[in-house]
Amino acid sequence: MSAIIVIDALWGDSGKGKIAAWLAAKRRAAICVRGGTGTNSGHSLYLDGELIKTSQLPLAGLLGSARLRVGSGVAVDPSLFEEEMSRYARFAVRERARVDGRCPVILPEYKDAERSDANLRETVGSTLSGTGWAQAMYCLRKAKQAKDIPALAPYLADVARECDEACAAGQTVVLEGSQGTLLSLALTQDYPFCTSGNCTAMACADDVGLNWKRIGEVVMVVKAVPSRVGEGPLPSEMTETEQDARGIAEYGVRTGRRRRKASRVPLDLVEEAARLNGPTGIALSFCDHLDPEMNRATGPTPAIARLIAEVEEASGAPVILLDRGKGHDAILERRTDGTWTR
Repeated sequence: MSAIIVIDALWGDSGKGKIAAWLAAKRRAAICVRGGTGTNSGHSLYLDGELIKTSQLPLAGLLGSARLRVGSGVAVDPSLFEEEMSRYARFAVRERARVDGRCPVILPEYKDAERSDANLRETVGSTLSGTGWAQAMYCLRKAKQAKDIPALAPYLADVARECDEACAAGQTVVLEGSQGTLLSLALTQDYPFCTSGNCTAMACADDVGLNWKRIGEVVMVVKAVPSRVGEGPLPSEMTETEQDARGIAEYGVRTGRRRRKASRVPLDLVEEAARLNGPTGIALSFCDHLDPEMNRATGPTPAIARLIAEVEEASGAPVILLDRGKGHDAILERRTDGTWTR
């Protein structure tokens, strides 16, 4: 077996954590590892009506028995790491969670610095998690690493080596990307309305220290009704009144801020994201926000079938998964014969 990378095509908020969790369960992943810049985005899913959410730990393996890991390129907030382990103790998280000793550390003063920065707070619309400041200090070689923090000492691992060895042994590793491709620092057209690193498949592999030979699949998540939190362009943006009328208002997992939403998928930007990521398959998420009938469907409705055709043409990759509702397992998978199954 090999690694599966799950990344977001657009501006984040696509449910990639839920998709990663479904794939981890389906493929019996040995390791689930968080990529991305840090704790500046939240991943969530509903389990028996309860919202399960993480910003530090990979959501993908939370409900199973996989090892939970944080890649060395990801900034670690020791207090949040501890809080999430405690909050989900019933899932034996503490026994399974480890961070790479080389991770940069988010210190309290980094959060304070971001909160006091008018550019980040008002212009960019940052989540103010301290992630960007930690990454900047890391580039200046001034940040502490996880191995320097006594509270993290019991939870250190060489995540890059573990992932490589698991792939070499024929096991599956799921890499859970963060935020969205179009928020990538060095690739966005919207700078400075972006995050503090790149959010592509290769950036995620780099965050984890995974070499390209271990990558088996890249699943790119496209949100059927795209959204964006914070500032920056959003083509075909709806008004809040339109969202409310359709009953599809959303709020950020990390900040609770209301998400801006678009009325259609920007196919030209899906094409760009596919060029940057090279997806082997597409997961269409929030299909029920485009067509509420998907909640009860056993296959794509006409509206979703049209979107599938458009996204496949734009991306050059097959749509293999449909997220059709709130539940963590409300996902349809495409069989090799073209039919769909739960």
